[in-house]
Amino acid sequence: MKVLSAGFLRALARDARANVAITFALVGVILILLVFMAVDISNAYAAKNGLQDATDAAALSVATEVSKNPNESVAQLQAAAQAMLSADFSQNTPLISDFHVCAPVQNDCTSAAGPMKMNTVTMQTSANAPCLLFGLSSLCGGQASMIPVSATTTTTINFGLTMQLNIVMDSSASMIVGATQTDVNTIATWVGANWNLVKPGDPSPYTGSDNPPCAFACHDVGGSTTAADIALGLTHAHAAGATTRFDVMISAAQGLITHLQTQAAANNHVPQDTVVFNIMSFDTSLHQYGAANISFADAQTAVGQVSPGLDTWLSDAMGQLITQLGANGNGTSTASPYKFLILVTDGLQSDRGNNWGCSSWGWDAAWSYNTCYGGYATTISTAQCAQLKNNGIVVAVLETPYVPLTGQSPNIQPYEKTVRHVIFPGGPNTASTVSAALQSCASSGYYFQAASAADIATGFTTLTDKFIGDTTRIAN
Repeated sequence: MKVLSAGFLRALARDARANVAITFALVGVILILLVFMAVDISNAYAAKNGLQDATDAAALSVATEVSKNPNESVAQLQAAAQAMLSADFSQNTPLISDFHVCAPVQNDCTSAAGPMKMNTVTMQTSANAPCLLFGLSSLCGGQASMIPVSATTTTTINFGLTMQLNIVMDSSASMIVGATQTDVNTIATWVGANWNLVKPGDPSPYTGSDNPPCAFACHDVGGSTTAADIALGLTHAHAAGATTRFDVMISAAQGLITHLQTQAAANNHVPQDTVVFNIMSFDTSLHQYGAANISFADAQTAVGQVSPGLDTWLSDAMGQLITQLGANGNGTSTASPYKFLILVTDGLQSDRGNNWGCSSWGWDAAWSYNTCYGGYATTISTAQCAQLKNNGIVVAVLETPYVPLTGQSPNIQPYEKTVRHVIFPGGPNTASTVSAALQSCASSGYYFQAASAADIATGFTTLTDKFIGDTTRIAN
């Protein structure tokens, strides 16, 4: 056997290649451990955030449930909270480690952190995230492959709030077109057979540039249409057996009031809250029906008094709303209510006189036609909407998309001449700037577009129920 000499060993120690291999092996292990640790930290951070979100949501649902059904037991509420927590947080099995409902009936007002304020819910939860380092890291808990995470939240139960529902409806002439295409056709057929009733001063054969003439929700030349003409148009639509968008809107507003009243009476939806209404409409100005802050019954009567008008002066109406509504309150009384505005409109400002005023004419390549530029038609002012929201008011927008009455000469009919360019500057079948402005106008999550007449009723209840539900909030 060959014996290794001392010189050979010294030469081996001086060999750089051996040093590199040993160093790489040691550093490689450290790098792998660091990568695993980074993954563990990331897993723990994501799990904690996810658990916190799920805990907040579960506590909010409990607070809402207590406000709806004040007599439920703590055990029932905790079971509902656990079910929601488990549904929202899918990593392993989250558990509620501490749960208390400090409310008049439950009266469970001492948590692990000490005494609680009345009308609050507090929850502590725990769960686990995977741990790659097993027992090598202090992150891993008693289970070598898991990282424990926890979350805590406190939620306010809003009992006895005063909420002011401001229902503001577009009552301009564009709302008395037929609610459906069948209704539009019914009205058109009736007009053809009863023209002397529609416009006695211009019997057939038609004369002048008003050929064929307008009726109902469109524009006569020279701005000759009056508010009385629009009211008569609604009467004629009913005589023809048609339903207009105006009819659907009024019916839906009354349905909303009935919906809220029924829920309150059935003790299943914020029964201890006070809801007051302001019923308004707008055309060339803002109109209020009934007194301020009226009850369910008076609000029903007020909605029935809303009548159609003429032009849509959105900027004027919004300016008046900003002044009239003022700042949001704290919900403690009718003098300081939480304020909710639900604006029902097609979102297009128009004026039957000024729409005809063109600053210039030019070729519109998107529509392949000479277009009138500089008319009165425009979208809602997002700056005015921002002012309302800055005042703390929740702004909901129920869009009833503009229904054009087309087919007349672009030299006579404002839709072909100006309005289509304002709504769809990109041409046919492109995005609506009116819809984009209305969506921007609304508070986050409070925009609803009615794709059909039935959607108007759905939009009213969906937006209002969301507002009432959102009055429950995280306290810290």
